[in-house]
Amino acid sequence: MEKNIKNQERPYYKVPELCVPAGNLRTLKYAAAYGADAVYVGGGQYNLRSFGNNFTVPELKEAVNYAHSKKIKVYLALNAIIGESELNGAREYVESIRETDFDAIIISDPGMFGIVKKMMPGMRLHISTQASISNSMAVNLWSGLGASRVNVARELAYGELCLLKKNSKTEIEVFVHGALCISYSGRCMLSKYLSGRDANKGQCSHTCRWKYYLMEEKRPNMFLPADMDKRGTYIYNSRDLCLLEKLDLIADIGVDAVKIEGRMKTENYVAQVTWVYRKALDCIKKGGFSDYNKKFLMAELDKTTHRSFTEGFMFLNDRQAPELTDNDNVGYTRKYRFAGSVNSLSSKYNKTVITARNQVKVGDMLDVLQPGKENLEFRVLKITRADTGENITVANTNELIIINGLENIDEFALLRKKE
Repeated sequence: MEKNIKNQERPYYKVPELCVPAGNLRTLKYAAAYGADAVYVGGGQYNLRSFGNNFTVPELKEAVNYAHSKKIKVYLALNAIIGESELNGAREYVESIRETDFDAIIISDPGMFGIVKKMMPGMRLHISTQASISNSMAVNLWSGLGASRVNVARELAYGELCLLKKNSKTEIEVFVHGALCISYSGRCMLSKYLSGRDANKGQCSHTCRWKYYLMEEKRPNMFLPADMDKRGTYIYNSRDLCLLEKLDLIADIGVDAVKIEGRMKTENYVAQVTWVYRKALDCIKKGGFSDYNKKFLMAELDKTTHRSFTEGFMFLNDRQAPELTDNDNVGYTRKYRFAGSVNSLSSKYNKTVITARNQVKVGDMLDVLQPGKENLEFRVLKITRADTGENITVANTNELIIINGLENIDEFALLRKKE
């Protein structure tokens, strides 16, 4: 437990499973090291991150074997909507992965559900948030068809979620962190209309993040008054979901899993967010999720690269929708830069070799995050090139270096530098 985390009060009888994204094997390993209970991954086809790294079939087997060796579950996303012409291809793909020991398959399309249920009998089936499940009757319908878990729509209010969980006959999963889609549960046609890329097949071009101006058709180049700056107006630009400070209320309902979005994110992002939510759930379990601890963990979360945060619809109450969008900023907030990660142990020097992920200089103050250890603030006093042994004052991106004083850090340590 971190020295900055304070324990108190009653223990909690149950906390949800923490399910985090992994776009590749490297990220999966960091997720496991930083406290994930489960990871969800995508193969080369039929998932909603077609432009992510994704896993080949052999890589999926390697990922499952590694995760299971760390007692981590692996869920495969096959949650794209499939057309009639894609049915045979879907069957062929399922055939190629049917011997892989996944813990569940994530699905939104009933046709894909039928294919997987027939070809992989006994496999746990999870229903994706893409299915827009918003009530217990829909949950129980899917449960009756054989679903083991339902990830409910992100548009639910807290009171609705309470009733839904109470009246449902299967496991309930809730997204608590990450990017939000401006359309209902991600079922968007804007991308396909404007760019020809279908979001429902994992090809979203993020047209909601584009810069727009308002113009009346008979007055070309005359912009009408709107909430905009010189770059345009961001009426579609949703904030990032962050329910960290309400995690105890969500756990109190008895939901079975909380989920983080981000299969296209780096190992740095996934590790940091996983670390924060793992600490939060551990605090809840021990009865110590105090305002002090919430503030500390929010400060740690703010070290990630993110858009401005919102609690989404869950705690919106009667407030207006503008809280969900950010009309002023389309970009990211970045207070810390990813400075480095561990590459290997040098056989020549018997010291940890670090890959510089951004420029690192002598005199820099680094924040070192390591699984299972306290955060370390460290000033760089000496940098050595790993290949030549030459002492340098500046290491550039992708250089292999040894930092004096960090020779024995954890293999999953991450170095961060304040902007």
